[in-house]
Amino acid sequence: MSLNFLDHRETIAKNLVTFIRMKGYSKLTFSKLSGISRITIDRIMKGGSFESEQYNRQIEKINKAFDLPNNYFINPLISTASTTYTRSNDSVGSERDPQVEELLDGLDNILDIYSLYLK
Repeated sequence: MSLNFLDHRETIAKNLVTFIRMKGYSKLTFSKLSGISRITIDRIMKGGSFESEQYNRQIEKINKAFDLPNNYFINPLISTASTTYTRSNDSVGSERDPQVEELLDGLDNILDIYSLYLK
């Protein structure tokens, strides 16, 4: 492998959020389509810490699942009007009150359940 995705963790996190929004996926739907757990998707979207090999495998798995080039999430993605809203915990490195975080996680869960009925 020529790329170490971990070196680009923040860029990948921001671009993954943009990609999910552009495609209209919920985190749950994206998790099912990529074969990666929702918890891991959350960690990637927040720029969380991983072992280098594990992180690289997860990004490669996403690229393969969606037939994307190896460097897709490293290059800046084009923002669209549909990506201007923010979901509860998509920000990389954001600090929130634990009570607010819990409430927003609950809202994300409701959106995930709702998305099951749409598809």
